[in-house]
Amino acid sequence: MPGSDPGHWLNRLDAAEWLAAAATELAHAEEKFSRRALRPGVTHARRAAGMAWNAVLVIAPDEGDRYGRSYMEHVAAIAGAPDDDPAIPADLRAAARLLRDTPPTPPALITIGKPDLSSLEAARTIVAFARARVAAAPAT
Repeated sequence: MPGSDPGHWLNRLDAAEWLAAAATELAHAEEKFSRRALRPGVTHARRAAGMAWNAVLVIAPDEGDRYGRSYMEHVAAIAGAPDDDPAIPADLRAAARLLRDTPPTPPALITIGKPDLSSLEAARTIVAFARARVAAAPAT
C-alpha cells in the first residue's frame, strides 16, 4: 500500500503527501526567488516538480523506470518525452525543459527590477498537472 513503506523511496508517502511536499517546496522556491537567491530558488522549484511527479508515480507506477528516482531524473524525463507522447502534453514538456535547462548560478549581470520567476512558474505548471492527474485517478 502506498504511503506505508518508510524505507521505500517512492512509497514512503502517498500521493496527497507528495503533493503537500511539492507545495512546501514551491513556497520555499517563491521565498528564495523573492530574495533573488537564484540557486536555492531553482533547486526548490526542481524539487517541487519532482515531488509532484512522485505523486503521479504513486498512482501510476513507472514499470520501465522511465522517470528515474530523483527529482532531476523526473524533470529530465518529462523534458525529453517525445512530442507525440499523449501522457506528457507540450506545456508540461516545455516547463520541464525550462527547469532542466535553467542554470543554477546567477547571470553575470543582474538586472534591476523583479526577479525572473520563470522557473517557479514552470514548477507550478508541473505541480498543477500532477495535482489534476492525481485528482482524476480512480479511488483505490
